Amino acid sequence: MQNKLTVMLVEDDASLRDWWAGSLEEMGYVVLLAGSVAEGWALSRQTVSQIELAVLDLGLPPTPNEATAGLELMRLLILDRPALKVLVLTGQDEPAVALQAISLGAFDFLNKPASSQRLREALARAALFLRAEKQLNANGQTRMTLTAPIAEGVKEFGEAAQEGLVRAVLADSQFNVAQAARKLGLTREHLYYFIKKFGIRRVTP
Repeated sequence: MQNKLTVMLVEDDASLRDWWAGSLEEMGYVVLLAGSVAEGWALSRQTVSQIELAVLDLGLPPTPNEATAGLELMRLLILDRPALKVLVLTGQDEPAVALQAISLGAFDFLNKPASSQRLREALARAALFLRAEKQLNANGQTRMTLTAPIAEGVKEFGEAAQEGLVRAVLADSQFNVAQAARKLGLTREHLYYFIKKFGIRRVTP
């Protein structure tokens, strides 16, 4: 694999985590490991410019039999870096959990136990999207996936698109407001208006 991509693997079962790590390394990825929400978040914050893909077990402590902790970590990660491609692994109630994960921005959903082949294929798809989006970004474009309530009408979609774009450009600029404003064609004052309007801030757990 050219230009090795970095994958963050968050799995609380140590033996399973080590097995997955070996499989991912054999696939040609650089692998960073975490066993909890706190470890995953800390790892993400320590390596802001590296992690582009994440494989996330949703059943994490302190609620390993529910998806609550894993979904919250995914929410934080995607808010902090909208371009991140997250593949979720779960043995929970699949339709309900899949709906929640997708609404929060998951790229793909794999039921446990997932085979190495299925994970390989899912990561290959994610990497393809990631590289295509990088090319779009180099051409001055950005790709967004939006989740907005239809019942609230077109205005809600418009604001969701504005917020998504502002968050994506701020994340890409590592929250450098001057740089983000230039990319968006805004004055810094106007960008600060949107930051305040959407309640955007550096994400903390």
